[in-house]
Amino acid sequence: MTPTHSLADDIRPTGFTCLMCGGCCSRGGEDDGMLVLVSAPEIRTIMDSTGLAWDEIAEPYPEWIPAEGGGQFTLAWCLRRTETACIFLGDDHRCMIYPVRPLICRTYPFALEEGRLSVYACPGIGQKTICTEAEQIAEECIQRDAAEATDAERTREVFMAMDLKPNEYAVVDSEGVKRIG
Repeated sequence: MTPTHSLADDIRPTGFTCLMCGGCCSRGGEDDGMLVLVSAPEIRTIMDSTGLAWDEIAEPYPEWIPAEGGGQFTLAWCLRRTETACIFLGDDHRCMIYPVRPLICRTYPFALEEGRLSVYACPGIGQKTICTEAEQIAEECIQRDAAEATDAERTREVFMAMDLKPNEYAVVDSEGVKRIG
């Protein structure tokens, strides 16, 4: 049995059908930051598709880490958001970048964590899952896991060579150190 088929067998009993409610793209409450992590390659794909600039698509992950010498850095990007939702959530609760949406959006509410399937809260859980949908979700979870591992390794390599000056803020990602402001 292939890893995709095995994972699909784990997904099927959970049951899932996207209800297109937009809940996963919206902020739930004051404490819900609704942070959608996105990699540098995914941002580039969205840029190519939309014509938007990097900073119109993504914002630095909001937790800053002090660096030796006085600078601060973060290790991730998030899709920009309004006070209520992801900037790409349309008024009709549909994703405006659906064909190029990040892998985290493609796989939600599922993820592989340390090789095991995790399922997050979603109104679509418990719905009937068609066999081909489970296979697609499984394949995208495997792709996401591999992409995240590759991105993390490249980011680690960049981080190891990073040199920040005092009072400098930067995002360290798989492409390099991007200084902010």
